[in-house]
Amino acid sequence: MVAAVAAGALAAASQALHGPAAADEAHPARLAAQAVTVPQPLPQPDPEVLIAPPSGDPEQLDALAEGVYRVEHSYTRAGVAYIAGSDEDLDGWIAQALGLMGLPQSLAPGVKEIVMHESRGDPDAINNWDSNAAAGIPSQGLMQVIPPVFESSVLPTLADEPITDPVANITAGVRAMIANHGIDAVYNGGRRDSSGNYIGYGGAAIPSDDMVEELADELAEFDEAA
Repeated sequence: MVAAVAAGALAAASQALHGPAAADEAHPARLAAQAVTVPQPLPQPDPEVLIAPPSGDPEQLDALAEGVYRVEHSYTRAGVAYIAGSDEDLDGWIAQALGLMGLPQSLAPGVKEIVMHESRGDPDAINNWDSNAAAGIPSQGLMQVIPPVFESSVLPTLADEPITDPVANITAGVRAMIANHGIDAVYNGGRRDSSGNYIGYGGAAIPSDDMVEELADELAEFDEAA
């Protein structure tokens, strides 16, 4: 069983390195991601782990599991779009959005936490009860952005996508949050009050097209954490 898992890890590494065989023509965001993705060297698990003989020793099994995890969860470097194993789930959407924005995948857990607070992971979520809704601009999508924020903050290459498009919506929410509250707010899973409770985000600041370059030093630290 251990040998089989190790073989699976190597297969996963090969697939992650070379990417999918064909692009999904139905979604321009995925086409864009695949167009700019290049093979990246993967973090290599300990060779002794991958060739370990079958064993019931918990320490050896734990070491093997760690090696398999590192192969299957390898991330590309910042600025290169990451193609998730499944691009039709929340983790995949987040991975693609971060890659397309040039942001490190180490921000993914924070983005996911924000999404779960805002929409419970429903890309079609619409808030029909707050002041924005009363003004005719309800918050929508995974990141619960209002239309004006979506228009001003969405990644320009995804500007033609609808506000509820998962990848486009994430780029708008993340870029708006960084512009108004800083990169730490994303990494930490959103803004918090003095008691540590999640609070929403907003503000009038518009993301810069040179955001990644302006945050290069901070982003390098987050990328190293991946």
